[in-house]
Formats: sequence, structure tokens, C-alpha cells
Amino acid sequence: MKKILFFLLILPLFSAAQSNKLLSGYVYGMVHDGTGGGGVIGNVSLLHNTIAVGPGVEITSYSDHVLIPVFADLKIKHRFENIEPWITGQFGRNAYNVSRTAEVNAAAGGQQQITFNESGKYFYGVGAGVAWHFAKVGVFVSYIYRGYKYRYPSQVETDGQVSFGDKPVNASLFVAGIVF
Repeated sequence: MKKILFFLLILPLFSAAQSNKLLSGYVYGMVHDGTGGGGVIGNVSLLHNTIAVGPGVEITSYSDHVLIPVFADLKIKHRFENIEPWITGQFGRNAYNVSRTAEVNAAAGGQQQITFNESGKYFYGVGAGVAWHFAKVGVFVSYIYRGYKYRYPSQVETDGQVSFGDKPVNASLFVAGIVF
């Protein structure tokens, strides 16, 4: 996993050397529902630079614990001179695993406390952005709305058996950075 994260973090450095612009990299800071973070995305351009796909990785937080989303990014874009607007879609997994204690409804009608691992399952996101290109480097801003799913207990039986379900969490991301 460490090798994959390292590769994803250095991917934009390779794209800066590309003269044909088949590869592009995005390095950015972000506000993820009130907390700071950062990330990197590497895209390969397809269909005359109209569609771009590639991997991305971020580091941020959720409930005061580290959250590392790893995802696939898809952009549909069109360049007008130095300005390039796009719409984006993302789908991935959020590397999150935290021990929690919660009260849940027991089958007998009372409340029961259990300790469990809340773990990230998957997430999806949609958004839009725009880049301003200056020679080989540019700047960009974007907004992404994400829906996260977490593994969370939904029911505790009288015999202590725990049933797990999905806990949905929505987040807004405001992103600004450099494009290579």
C-alpha cells in the first residue's frame, strides 16, 4: 500500500515533463467539510483531450481521525485558449478504520453499548472546476460533493450478535491547486 501511495504522490512530477500533454497532474489543498487536507491526481487524456481519467489520493480527516481516500477520477473538459472548465466524477475507497463505542437499540427494546471498528467502505463524488493555464503550469479551483459509506452497527440482538449496515455521510470539498 505504501508503494502505491508513493507512486500516486509522484505521478504529477512525471506529467510535468510531457510535451504532448497526454498526462496531467493536479496537486492541491482542500477544505473537506471544515477541515484541511491535500491531494494529488494524475490524469491521462483521451479523445482529443476531452476526457481524462486517472488515479487520485488525498489525506484529510473525519471525526478527528485521519481519512485517506484513494479513488478513480474522470473529467470531461474542453479547453478555450488558456481556460479549461470541466465536470468530474470520482469513485473510490476511503481508508478509515477507527475503534468506536456506540449505543444501539437491542432487540429486547433497550439500549446497549457496543465497541466496534467503524471502517470506510466506498465513496462517490461529482463536481465541477476550471483551470487557468500559463505555459506548462496552471492553477485551478473546483467544488466536489461526496457521499461516503461507512460500516456501522445497525442492530444488536439479545444474544449480543451485532448486525452491521451502512452509515451515509455527505461532504463538500473546496479545492485549489496547481495543474501540470
